[in-house]
Amino acid sequence: MLNGKRLIVYELNEVPIKIFNWFVQRNSNGSNVASLMRNGRIINTITEDSGHLSPWITWPTMHRGVTNANHGIFDFGQNLKFINQDYPPIWEFLAKGGLRVGMFGSLHTYPLPSDLDNYAFYVPDTFAAGPECFPDKFTAFQEFNLRMVDQSGRNVARGLPLRDAGRFLVAAPALGLRAKTAVKLAGQLASEQANSARVVRRRTSQVQIAFDFFLKELKQTTPDAAFFFTNHVASSMHRFWPATFPKDYPNQFWGEHWASTWSGEIPFAMDEADAQIGDLMSFVEADRRYALIVATSMGQAAVEEVNDYLKRQLNFGDVKSFMRMLGIADEDWYQQRAMVPIFTVVVKESLSNMMADRLSSVRVNDQAISYENRGHGVFSFWLGHHNLETHEIRVRYNDQPVSLKTAGLINMNIQDEADTNAYHVPEGCLFVYDPEVKPKPSSASKTLVSTREFAPFILSNFDITRPAHMIEPESLSAYLSEFKPTSRDRIERK
Repeated sequence: MLNGKRLIVYELNEVPIKIFNWFVQRNSNGSNVASLMRNGRIINTITEDSGHLSPWITWPTMHRGVTNANHGIFDFGQNLKFINQDYPPIWEFLAKGGLRVGMFGSLHTYPLPSDLDNYAFYVPDTFAAGPECFPDKFTAFQEFNLRMVDQSGRNVARGLPLRDAGRFLVAAPALGLRAKTAVKLAGQLASEQANSARVVRRRTSQVQIAFDFFLKELKQTTPDAAFFFTNHVASSMHRFWPATFPKDYPNQFWGEHWASTWSGEIPFAMDEADAQIGDLMSFVEADRRYALIVATSMGQAAVEEVNDYLKRQLNFGDVKSFMRMLGIADEDWYQQRAMVPIFTVVVKESLSNMMADRLSSVRVNDQAISYENRGHGVFSFWLGHHNLETHEIRVRYNDQPVSLKTAGLINMNIQDEADTNAYHVPEGCLFVYDPEVKPKPSSASKTLVSTREFAPFILSNFDITRPAHMIEPESLSAYLSEFKPTSRDRIERK
């Protein structure tokens, strides 16, 4: 056990143990990840959620100690009022227990809590409906962050939201932007001029900025528990897995040019994760009141059935036009942020039946579009038709032909030509690093530990009573009880 230590939880979304092992082997001269795996405790985890696995489902399971069969969270933007009453997230237990908590980007953290007295800082996730943050100094950054997310759903936009960027850049140095990160950002822009394909790395640029701000707040406010979420490695794995692990596919459909263009993307993303993990390891080594946890909630693996490039994808380019085609007035609905290719709107609840009927009347190439009625006026819909020529696409509404423009649809050229080449699997991993204890020498635990044990384990570390809906964290506690005290002053690493 960690004996009540303060905790930093670095949420490295969806990265499986295979990636960590590959990264260590690839960096034979040493890395922070290698030090983490050598000097920490490695635990293989499994999420027990049912149905379609997505991070907006698996992270609530970790944070709340129950699966989706109980917490019922299925998408971003969902009203969590009653869910939070029945199954509060771990940070609410900590704050109500009198501990100071720092939040930065963890999923389902919008809106801000009504009582912020025990929060050192609180920056919601990048699917938030608004830019509000605590303290307010982060609001300009969040405005910029949300705008970048809106502009870079499937393809990364080359332009910058200049108005939001201007306000944010004025505040950035005071918020904690480090000189070395500014150099990285300048290098990113220069690399795009030399190689336009490198624009996809802007997804990592956003995380570099956010992490600097988190690290400064962590150092200045020293909360009892701090959480930081990043999706930058997961987004690269989804797209570029074949360029790094070609042998995982029975049909190597890609060519040498595609592989050479994108072979550096997963390494680049993991290099940044490695640097951030190193910063956090240095922090806990300097302040022995802390321990570090790196968690992934689940993993990814190759989708062996993929057998072609994704050159074009039918998508929603103008949701307002689509809703007008359905006859839904502009004032009767609004759009919520969702992860492309899913689009989510909320209509007046009195219009729910009308919305369902009218969605059912839309046909693309004689097939109904896919949608889900989430209840309370919330509808999610998606297309994703692949590699069609624009002249091949026929849209009909109420049995009448309509143009793509009228329907708000676009046949989007995909900049990286990457389909979902890797996808979610329930197996993930968790690392615990405390510089004051030495783990029992071993490889990763062979028993899969349920992610439901995470939240009750955190509560037990802070001596907070576990609620009845959480299980006893028996396996996780047993693995971590094998830590052995050490008198080392500092663990040497690169």
